[in-house]
Amino acid sequence: MTKHISQFLLMIVPALLFVRCAQQGVLSGGKRDLDPPKLLQSLPALQTINFSNEDIVLKFDEFIQLKDLNNQLVVSPKLKTLPEINVEGKILKIHLKKEELLPNTTYRIYFGQALADIHENNVLQNFQYVFSTGAFIDSLKLEGQVFEAFNNLPAADNIVGLYRLRENADSLPYKEVPDYLVKTDESGKFSFDNLAAQTYKVYAYTDKNKNYLYDGITEKVAFRNSALKLSTDSSVTLKLFQEESKNGFIKRTNMPYYGFLQIILNKKVRSQITPINPRYKENIFETRLNEEKDTVSLFYKNVEDTLGLVLKNPGQSKTDTLRLVVPKKNRQFKKIRNYSLNVSNNVLSLGTNPTIIFPGWMNLQNTDIKKIRLSSKEDSTVNEQLVQGRWLDITHYEITNKLKESVNYKLKIDTAAFFDINGFTNDSTTLTFKTQNKIEFGKVTLKMLFNKKQAYVVQLINDKDQVVREAFFSFSLSSSNAASIEFTDVLPGAYRVKTIFDNNENKKWDTGNMIDKRQPEPLMIHAKQIMILSDWEIEEEILVKE
Repeated sequence: MTKHISQFLLMIVPALLFVRCAQQGVLSGGKRDLDPPKLLQSLPALQTINFSNEDIVLKFDEFIQLKDLNNQLVVSPKLKTLPEINVEGKILKIHLKKEELLPNTTYRIYFGQALADIHENNVLQNFQYVFSTGAFIDSLKLEGQVFEAFNNLPAADNIVGLYRLRENADSLPYKEVPDYLVKTDESGKFSFDNLAAQTYKVYAYTDKNKNYLYDGITEKVAFRNSALKLSTDSSVTLKLFQEESKNGFIKRTNMPYYGFLQIILNKKVRSQITPINPRYKENIFETRLNEEKDTVSLFYKNVEDTLGLVLKNPGQSKTDTLRLVVPKKNRQFKKIRNYSLNVSNNVLSLGTNPTIIFPGWMNLQNTDIKKIRLSSKEDSTVNEQLVQGRWLDITHYEITNKLKESVNYKLKIDTAAFFDINGFTNDSTTLTFKTQNKIEFGKVTLKMLFNKKQAYVVQLINDKDQVVREAFFSFSLSSSNAASIEFTDVLPGAYRVKTIFDNNENKKWDTGNMIDKRQPEPLMIHAKQIMILSDWEIEEEILVKE
């Protein structure tokens, strides 16, 4: 018995020691593989001439996989039938329909970012298989860059297509997949290799639905004005833009509550809206009348069931007729609700008057100004003054008192100071705001020198690409090419200067049109950022050249 116990201990103790030793650390798998797959063998060989095979076999040094092949694979020139591509371990097999290959043509099967190893997902960047059905490999190269026309920023992930020149080439992007195509990288750059010495039409477009066609105004497009006769390596620059529909139309309507209507259009136009029955002309009121806008907002009154309107866009023979069922009046609320001041974060913009904005049609004849009081607090002293005011329109009441800078104000509105056309009145409320001080702002003077005498729009844009100031001017033939522009009362911050070459002198930037062969208006964004400080004047010299 003792002998058996001794034998058992001799067996178990080493096992326990092994387990204990094994728990001291984690076994390492060695150095991580960071290398992409390497091509070891190709049948037929890369850049084979007089190619006549149907099958291509590529052998790599490790197990491979294909990722997002549908979006990454590009075959140039295009084939009627895409190749069948399969992976078997370390082998990539490509099957072509030989009868679809054109004679004396160099083909490029481009994998982009699709080919990677199976363990670490290391991508074999921009791998391609090139062959020729003729006696030589075409070797010409075309490279370039695509920019957004509106802001000159690089346009990434766009299709760039080449079409061999033929009849009706200007409409080809709508109808046919390009003969050669690539995608722009994150810098908007692209490159075509192995091109033949031919004449091409060059286009770029966003291809949102990935059908390799340009689908009109829903996508952006760029094009080269003239055909490119390629005889040596070349480069091009393209400006991407969104075409504007020639015809305006109604996208939808919105009636959130009784008395208010929005008509949303497909583009900005200076529309004209009238009631179907001319007798009801006084029953509708359009805001921002005669302005170019893509949303028509109007108020209506004395309409029980259906609101009938005619919308006409100048320059179009077609008119739109609307017959809209109006919402029921909300009998639950007997008070005027959700009225506000024209302030942002309780701050009133410099040079503006406080204005009360109402959500519906107001009774302009029934305003009790004695129930509106304006008070301010300076150095712990409260000052109160009688309110002066006026109706700007049916929804805007402006306070015209002269206000001091950098002062906190309270606007106390008692019950029944205002009435709407339904006889509803307001509850008592207090609206607060602070006025701005001129010293909180800066001033910038731009000394502009132009190399071309024409019309220009000069804009000061903030870091969100929003226009905060703009000026329009043009040069006569006898005038100097220099101009000085002052932008005053500008909030402190970082700004850039955008100069639009206003070729048609309509005081705005105009997009292009592919069929009309009209490029978007060129513009220049000054590279240097301008820092505007409080109570400070900045002067900047800018040379403008197209």
